[in-house]
Amino acid sequence: MDTFLAVFREMSMLYIIFAAGWVAMKTGILPETSRGVFTRLLLYVTLPCLIVTSLHVPFEMDRSLGVFTLLMLSAYFLISTAFIGKWTARWLKLPQERSGVYENLLLFGNQGYIGVALVLQLFGQNGLFFAMVFNMLYFIMIWTYGIAVMQREKPHTERVSLWVNPGFIATTIGFVFFFLPMSLPQTLFGALESIGEMTIPLSMLLIGCLIAAVRLHDLKRFLCSPLLWSVVSARLFILPFFLFLPFVFTTIPFEWLVIAVLISATPSAPTVSLYADNYGGDTAFASVSVFVSTLVAVVTLPLLFGIFHAFH
Repeated sequence: MDTFLAVFREMSMLYIIFAAGWVAMKTGILPETSRGVFTRLLLYVTLPCLIVTSLHVPFEMDRSLGVFTLLMLSAYFLISTAFIGKWTARWLKLPQERSGVYENLLLFGNQGYIGVALVLQLFGQNGLFFAMVFNMLYFIMIWTYGIAVMQREKPHTERVSLWVNPGFIATTIGFVFFFLPMSLPQTLFGALESIGEMTIPLSMLLIGCLIAAVRLHDLKRFLCSPLLWSVVSARLFILPFFLFLPFVFTTIPFEWLVIAVLISATPSAPTVSLYADNYGGDTAFASVSVFVSTLVAVVTLPLLFGIFHAFH
């Protein structure tokens, strides 16, 4: 019951922020140009600051086994899911503007906010450390592989560099502060943290704006689409359940395994909608999928926790 309440509390806040963005766009308080401003502000300012401050935790050698285990579990899940997403997109013969979105929706969850908040509620500061370790490879992949997938069919001359974008640079800086005995000045860290904390509310406001631009007929069509529900069910339950179930029968501590499961089962990341809007993907499909998965996760996250707890 405590798990359900923790998830519901985090989700409810997101729903309210989403509704505010939707109302603001529908009533004309926010102009159409707001989408582009929000997208660039998130991708180039607030998200990089969130990454740097999220990785700004001290590395402790007595946790080295846990660090290694969580990194291996993260690599296993991300690589497996990337392969499954690419294979199924080809099998379904999705057009490029939807294929890249589909693969990213499967692969990238709202791990830096919902995942971290849930782990902190359940396992405290010790769990938070391992959650950030698990998210390290995620930060690298979402700013490299995630962008590359969206640009797969573009000419090389039109592609954005994967190695000089602000997200990848922020991840590199975050790694330096994680692994080396150094830290940012408190004043600078506080400023970056405040900017980074804007990421989630701004991204949900943007999702509300994006869905407000979707015609009612198209919204109903998406909600009746088997593709949308296959993405949601795979992201929230099928992939984390079947990929991590074999580890129940190993000696991996329950806390480490459940952290990996819960973070991997978070709803699709709002960043996917930003990528679609910025790199020419199916923005409407991305936005509706992110919103629906955020709604459904209030049931699937406590369910997965209960199942793995029962197995343990």
